[in-house]
Amino acid sequence: MPISRQEYDDGRTNINIPIMQYFEVRRDEAFTADEILTALLEVYGRRITIAEVVNSLRNLVSVGDLESKEIAGTPMYTIASGVG
Repeated sequence: MPISRQEYDDGRTNINIPIMQYFEVRRDEAFTADEILTALLEVYGRRITIAEVVNSLRNLVSVGDLESKEIAGTPMYTIASGVG
């Protein structure tokens, strides 16, 4: 499981870091929590639950790093304008 330099320097993992990295390189796309979970498992090799992903996404929305909108009954998330 690779970790980011920030996590390495901090001496602990922080799931918000790979989530934000994923959104930063995909600035023009929006994702469901399930799609983020899949990316964390397949791209980043992180073992995490959907509940942990949803919690992190909600926290990132609350601090203004991500935006959320319900589309066709499904919450979608994208990077906030002006972040990065």
